[in-house]
Order: sequence, then C-alpha cells, then structure tokens
Amino acid sequence: MSLKHLIAIAAGGAGDVQGLDVAGRLARQHDGAVEVLPIYPDSAADMIALGMTLGAAMSRETIGELAAAEGEIHNRIEAAAQAAAASADIVFGPGGGAPRMSVMGRGLRPPLMLTRAAPLSDLVVFGQGHLDQPHGRDMFDQCLLGERAAVLVVRQQADALSGPAAIAWDGSPQAGRAVRAALPLLAMASEIMILQCVTGLDQAATDPDIGLLNAYLKLHGVGEGTPVQVEGADEGAALLATAKGRMATLLVAGAWGHSRLREAVFGGATRTFLGCKDGPNLLLAH
Repeated sequence: MSLKHLIAIAAGGAGDVQGLDVAGRLARQHDGAVEVLPIYPDSAADMIALGMTLGAAMSRETIGELAAAEGEIHNRIEAAAQAAAASADIVFGPGGGAPRMSVMGRGLRPPLMLTRAAPLSDLVVFGQGHLDQPHGRDMFDQCLLGERAAVLVVRQQADALSGPAAIAWDGSPQAGRAVRAALPLLAMASEIMILQCVTGLDQAATDPDIGLLNAYLKLHGVGEGTPVQVEGADEGAALLATAKGRMATLLVAGAWGHSRLREAVFGGATRTFLGCKDGPNLLLAH
C-alpha cells in the first residue's frame, strides 16, 4: 500500500507549485519516484503543421522564436520541480534510486507521453490551476477516461492530506477503483467518513453496502470509516457540502459513473466536485 511511481503534471505556471509540492512529499513518504510531465503546447510543431496545411512555409526566425519560448517554459518547470524536490528533501534529476523527482524530456507530444507513462503509474497529480487551462483539462480527461488512471487534484497544501478524508460511496466500479487508488492517502487521514446520498444510489445496479467497504478498508489496515447519510436532490452538491462541512481535506470519488452526455446535459456529481475550486483535494478514478 504505497505510491512508488507518481506522475506530476506541470505547465510552467503558478498552478504547478502545489501539485509538485504534494507529489514530492508523497514520494519522500513512500520512497517513490516522481516523473514531471510538461504539458505546455508544442507551438512550433503546431505552426509548422498549420503552415503545411495552408501551403505556406515558416521562416527560421519564427521557428527559432517559438522554440526559445518553449525552452523558457521548460526551464521554469525544471526550476519549480527542483524547488519542490529540495522542499521535500528528495533527489532531483534523472537516475535510479528513490525518493527522487525528475522532469521528462519533450521528445514526444504530451498526450503520447502520458499514454506511455500512465499504465505503470500509481497516481497522476494535477494542480487545480491546470484544470483552468484547455490543454490541462484535455490531459485531465485523457488521464481519467482514456488511460483509466487515478488522478489527485491538489487544492490545498501537502499537510492537508493528514486531515479528515471523505469517501463518496455508491458501490460503483468507479468508486471502487478510486478507493483502491486512495488507500495510501486514506492511511494518512486523521479520520475517514463514508458519505452516501440516498437519492443518488442505484441499488439495482451496484451494491452500496458500507459494511463491505469497511471490511475492505480494515483488511488493508486503514481502519473503519464513519457512515454519514446525506440528503439532497443534487447529489454532487449534497456530498460536497457535507465533506466541506465536516472539514474533509480529501474527497475520494468515482468519476463519471453516468455517461458524459448525460452529465453534460443534466449535470452530475463529478462536474460539481470539479467546479468547487476551494473544496477538498480530490482523488478521482473512472
């Protein structure tokens, strides 16, 4: 029950700091390795492709300026990662051994880099600010839906992960995958609450028995969670309000248990969780 291989997303902006800090501290605690994945757009490649499409050629000066701008972003990511590693007291740079943090090179485009790295990752860490950027949100969607990777959205300082944790439990496969991925974080929590919104349960399709979940948590040495019944017509809002009201610093939940089309039209718990930028840290799995 540990986090040995983490991927931390970085875009070269202020949104990187909290995510890198949490990833570094988790690596130190679990004697793991963090690979920082730069997700800034490849402007030079995009412009070259556009020029080829339009039948126009780009000047070497323009290509050079774009490459220089991307190099500056990459340097900012390197500096932020190095600072996070120093703060967590772990080694920075490529190589063997752990705990360690390193930055991936940009030999491939970010979506392909993620596809290659995600299958053997224990957790992908995003800062909240990344979800406000189109390319960051695209990578987030790819993580959850395309790669089926567990994602931690960081909204609070690293120390907050030792506070109360809440599990939104409906017995769904998505919720189960989220709990399994969250075990190392749940073991750090000062207490665990198991939240259920009665109006949102589909007992014909899943088994939302809290006893089964607690037996699983105890088997892994995490301890039992306290059941908390939630009421409200809007399941996501009711669960989130309860988690915030009980001072939870981590919310563990399945993501997009319904179809994306249904959630886009009618809303959904996942959308509500992601929309609350001042809420608890989120661990999501699809």
